[in-house]
Amino acid sequence: MFRTFSFLILVTLSTLLIGVTTSLFIGLLICIFILGLWVIYQSFQQERFLEWLKNSSYKASPNGYGVWKLIYSSAHSFLKKGKLRESKLKNNLLAFRRATEAMEDGILVIDNDNYIVAVTPRAERYLNINQEQDYGTNILNHIRHPSFVEYLLSGSLNKTIIIEDLSLEKKALKFSLLPFDANQKIILCRDVTKLRKLEVEKKDFVASASHELKTPLTVIKGYLETISEIEIDKLEKNRMIAEMLLQTKRMDELISDLLLLSKLEKSDPIRNNCQINISLLVHELSKLSTEIDKEQHSVYFNIEDNVLVFGTEDDLRSAFWNLINNAIIYTKKGGKIEVSCLNSEEGKAVFAVRDNGPGIEAHHIDKLTERFYRVDCAGSLESRGTGLGLSIVNEVVQKYGASLKIESQPNIGSTFSIIFPPIVTDV
Repeated sequence: MFRTFSFLILVTLSTLLIGVTTSLFIGLLICIFILGLWVIYQSFQQERFLEWLKNSSYKASPNGYGVWKLIYSSAHSFLKKGKLRESKLKNNLLAFRRATEAMEDGILVIDNDNYIVAVTPRAERYLNINQEQDYGTNILNHIRHPSFVEYLLSGSLNKTIIIEDLSLEKKALKFSLLPFDANQKIILCRDVTKLRKLEVEKKDFVASASHELKTPLTVIKGYLETISEIEIDKLEKNRMIAEMLLQTKRMDELISDLLLLSKLEKSDPIRNNCQINISLLVHELSKLSTEIDKEQHSVYFNIEDNVLVFGTEDDLRSAFWNLINNAIIYTKKGGKIEVSCLNSEEGKAVFAVRDNGPGIEAHHIDKLTERFYRVDCAGSLESRGTGLGLSIVNEVVQKYGASLKIESQPNIGSTFSIIFPPIVTDV
C-alpha cells in the first residue's frame, strides 16, 4: 500500500513539473496516460491472479512486480500450506477408514435427529447402507426392526441390544449406542452370529451330556435302592451288579470321549513334523477288532504297505477305531465289514470302512458329526456308543486338513472314508 501511494505521488509531482515547465494540458495528458497504463496493469494482474487461483496446482506462483510480487508470494505460501493440511487430513481419514475396517465393529455416526452423518465400510455391509447414497437420510428408514426403533428412540446410551433376524441372511447383530458430541451419536454394530450359534450349541451340548449321564446314573441308583431295601436272591443280585457295571462302563466311555473331544478342540492344526505309517497302525487295530467282534461279523482288512501321513498316532488311532467300532456296533450279526488303508493315484492316503449294515437316510448324513447325534437303528440300541465317535473323527479330520466322505444307502450299507492331503517333502 505504501509503495502504491508513493507511486501515485511521484506520478502527480512529475506531471505537475512537466506542466509548469511546458504546458499544463500536456502535463495532464501525460498524467492520465500513465495512470491509465497503471490501471490496465492492475486489472491485468487481478485477472491473472484470479485465473491462477482457479486453475493452478499451487506448485509455483506467477512472476509479479512491486506489490503483486508480494501478493503472489504470500498467496502461494498460504495455499501451499492449505494444500499440505488438506493432504494430511485426507491421509488421516484414509488411515482412520482402514483402522475402522480392521475393527470387528461397524461404526455409524448419526445426528440428534437420527440422520446419517458417516458410515464405515463394515457397517455398510452389515446394514446394507451406502455412505454416498444414504448420507443425510434417517437411519430408521433403513433399519425398521421394532426392537431397534424402540432402542434408538429410548436414547439408552452405553447399553447394548442384540437383534437376530435383521436381514435375509438371519445374522445376529449387537448394537451399542454411544455419545459422540453435543450434536451427534455413534452406533457400533458387531456380527455376533457365530457367538450366538456357539452359545446355542453349548446349551444343547450341556443338555445332551447331562441326559447321557443321567440315564446310566438313574439305572444305577434304581438298582442300589432295590438292593438296599429288598431282600433278593443271589442270582438276581448278580444280574443287577452286572448291569450297574455296564452302566458304569458306559459313563466312563462317555467321560473319556468328552475329554478327548475337548483336547482335540483345543489343540492346534497338525504341523508337518512327524510321519506315521498308518499301515502298521491299522494292522494293530485289525487284531483289536478281532478281539472285540468275537466273530460276530465277517471283517476283512485290505492294507497297503507304507501308507504315510503326517500326525500323531493317538489322534489317528482314535479316528480309525471309532469308524471300525461303529461298523461293528451298527452292523447286524453275520454282516460284512471291509476296512482298507491305501494310497490313491493322487498320492493321498485313504482310510475307509465299508459295511452292509442298515444304512443311513440322506437327510441324516450332514448331521452325523454333531455331538450326541444318533440314527436309531433296529438291533443297535443295546450296544450303541456314546454318540461322540463321529464328532471325534470329524475333529481329527479338521485338525489334519483331511476330509471325511460319507456314502450310505438304506438297507444297503455305508462307507466312511478319511482322505488325507498328500505328503509334500522339501526338496
